[in-house]
Amino acid sequence: MKTGIVCLCVLVCIGMALVAGCMSSQGNAGTPGGTSTPGTTAPTPGAGENAAVSQDQAVTLANGTYAFNASISSITSAPLSSGGHRVDIYLTVTDLNSNPIQLQSFSTLTSAEGTSFGGIGVSHDGLGMETPPIGQGTPATGRDYVTIDSDQDYQALKNGATLTVNFVTEPFGNETPVSFVASWALNPSDFT
Repeated sequence: MKTGIVCLCVLVCIGMALVAGCMSSQGNAGTPGGTSTPGTTAPTPGAGENAAVSQDQAVTLANGTYAFNASISSITSAPLSSGGHRVDIYLTVTDLNSNPIQLQSFSTLTSAEGTSFGGIGVSHDGLGMETPPIGQGTPATGRDYVTIDSDQDYQALKNGATLTVNFVTEPFGNETPVSFVASWALNPSDFT
């Protein structure tokens, strides 16, 4: 089931990239009809819908069927014996709609220099984070992680890093999966 969902996520992302290349330059927070807005302030003017918001802000992601808030609960890191680091990302998701929701998400860390780590089919050893089925007003917190193989790459995150999370609904019955994207600008202190 999870392997099928990962493959489906990859296909959805490839399809979204192809569609985005054929459409105007307007931002998109997932499949057509999905929107992304920060929970407390607007994104940087001219930065598009997927602009990174402050790490302490919740982001509301919605389309006609689903609506949920996503926020970062905490970020921790630990050195690995190989010389790299594991960055643990704890996300909280709260269902805002009457439709129950279950999500799988994959985290990507991108340094200020543009080097990315993790991503769809990679974070948490390819499994990402999965929430249990949650109902309206119910929060769920889960852990994803990204492995940074070298200390030099890890240290570069102290100069600025962005966390981008790809969320995909796990369908109930014959529903089509829906994807959403949210980004946060991370605090350098997360990478001490």
